[in-house]
Amino acid sequence: MHRNAHPILSLNPLSTSLLLVVTLVTGMTQLALARQSDLAQAIDVRADKSEYDEKAGTQTLTGNVEISQGTMRITADSIAILLENNTLSEITGSGSPIRFEQENDAGELMRGEAKRIIYNAVSGTLILEGAATLRQPRQNLVSERITFDARTQKVSAEGGGETGRVSIQIQPPKPADTQ
Repeated sequence: MHRNAHPILSLNPLSTSLLLVVTLVTGMTQLALARQSDLAQAIDVRADKSEYDEKAGTQTLTGNVEISQGTMRITADSIAILLENNTLSEITGSGSPIRFEQENDAGELMRGEAKRIIYNAVSGTLILEGAATLRQPRQNLVSERITFDARTQKVSAEGGGETGRVSIQIQPPKPADTQ
């Protein structure tokens, strides 16, 4: 196979976990939720290299990693998936930066990026680290670290940008039609 070719990888037991990470990332606030129909779509994963270490329980994807499912797209330099007792334990992704986008049910595009993501399946937490941004219709969040707790449905952000502070921009509601 050509060195720059992107083989399609099958991660059947892991693909649901990857989608969970993306759904958590893109559905962090109540303003816009990920497109529900994407959940029924096949997941395609492409990378320059894939390595599975059965003894260690790790799947490592490196080089131009692309994950897609319906309207959801993730690009990363690398994704590492850790299994413990054949059960998902953690997914870690890194990039320059790692990027994701997905449409919500209204057809509006949500985008985000960070230098690293960490999803801990045991604790149910998702962390975006390093110049983390989340752009949704009518709301933008910028922080050095954004943490989402799936169990409590809480998002927290700390430090960020040039000022070391969290930055949130919320758009006002659209004016009502006056006819």
